[in-house]
Amino acid sequence: MTRVEERLIAAHTAHGEELWELIRDPHPEVILNASLNKNLTEEMAVFIAKKKNTPSEVLGFLANDIRFKDSYKLKLAICKNPKSPQKITISLLKFLRIFDLGDMTRDQNIPINIRQKIEYSISEKIPSLPSGNKAALAKRANSNIVMSLMERGDRSVISKCLESPAITEGHICKIINKKTSKPLAIKMIAEDPKWSLRYSIRFALIRNYHAPMKQVTEFITSMKTADLKELYSDESVPKSTKPFIFRELLERDETVHIGEHETYELSEDEDQSLL
Repeated sequence: MTRVEERLIAAHTAHGEELWELIRDPHPEVILNASLNKNLTEEMAVFIAKKKNTPSEVLGFLANDIRFKDSYKLKLAICKNPKSPQKITISLLKFLRIFDLGDMTRDQNIPINIRQKIEYSISEKIPSLPSGNKAALAKRANSNIVMSLMERGDRSVISKCLESPAITEGHICKIINKKTSKPLAIKMIAEDPKWSLRYSIRFALIRNYHAPMKQVTEFITSMKTADLKELYSDESVPKSTKPFIFRELLERDETVHIGEHETYELSEDEDQSLL
């Protein structure tokens, strides 16, 4: 009898430390036999479910094992294992807590279609979540969920979204350029000490009607001349912003064409109102 055959037989009846040694075995059939062992504990089952070399067949068996039907840890481990049969994973997702689902949206080892199903599930729940739960979720979920939270959140939620490690400069620009974004989100981005320093974000904020004028006038002075000219000719830029762009261009000795019906007068009082 070979060493592998001995382990295969022992895996059926072993217990305690011997069984622990067998479930650590790299041979897939030994792991399968160990999973059928009546002495298998919940802790052992979770260990098997987390192993990268656990066969899909074993994961499917553990998911349906009556002994562990109430084990949250096992359900979570099975869902996180990319080898789990997708039908099994999808059937277990409804049992998982929303924060664990949020973590899974950022796990690149999980198949993309599973992550998309999780995103859809979380998005459906967002409107009914307490503000505190939304803020906590913003720290754990992927960029799609964070952006969805930012669009629907209050000040505390938006603040956590802006701190999320999942979002990038590009994501922030998308929020700014999206017509359905909350004015509060735009205001908080403009005032954020990190994001408001980014050039592309400043450019996007200048074009946004809801960006506070105090910040917009500051951003204008930091723009490249070519970009200021582009903004000045951009019809989507608020009319209330254009006089400040005009003045900045004049201060740079740039020739600016004024439309036939446009007149700009910026008094010192108007400047002071921005402070």
